[in-house]
Amino acid sequence: MQQTGKNISSEDIKQFRTSIRRLQRKLAEQLDGDSVCCGVTIAQCHLLLAIEEKGHTTITELAAEMELDKSTLSRTIESLVVIGLVNRETNTDNRRSQHIRLTGDGEKTVSGIHNQWRSFFTSLFTGIPKSKHTVVMEGLSLLANSFPSATACCVSDMNPQSKKKRK
Repeated sequence: MQQTGKNISSEDIKQFRTSIRRLQRKLAEQLDGDSVCCGVTIAQCHLLLAIEEKGHTTITELAAEMELDKSTLSRTIESLVVIGLVNRETNTDNRRSQHIRLTGDGEKTVSGIHNQWRSFFTSLFTGIPKSKHTVVMEGLSLLANSFPSATACCVSDMNPQSKKKRK
C-alpha cells in the first residue's frame, strides 16, 4: 500500500476524502434547504451568534473572531441594523470605533436560531452511538482546527478551466 505524508496510507486518505465530500454534500443539502435561518441569511445568522457570544463588541473584534474583512462584516451588520436586530453605536472616545450589540428582537431571533439548530443537531447526534460522542466531538474539533495550517487543495495551474480563461 502506498504511503503519503507522514506515514498515512493512500487508502486512508481516499476514505477520508470520500467521507469529507459526503459530509460536505449533506451540509450543503441542509443549508440549501435552510438558506434562510429564522428569517435571516446564513451569514447574518453566524454574525448574530457571534455577537451574542461576544456580548457588547466592536466590528474589529468581530472581524478577527470570524476571520472576515471589516468591509464585508460592515455590510452584513448594516443589513441587520436595517431590519432591527442589531444596534451600532459610535464610540464616544474613538469615533472610528463602533460598538455592536443585539436588540431585543435580535435576542429573540438568536433564541429561535438556537432552538431550531439544537433540535436539528440533537436528532443528528441521536444517530451516533453514545460511546462515540466524545470521539466525534474531538475529531470535528481537530479537523476544524487543522484548516488554518492546511495547504490549498487545488492549484489553479492544474485546473483546465482556469487555463482556458487565461488564453
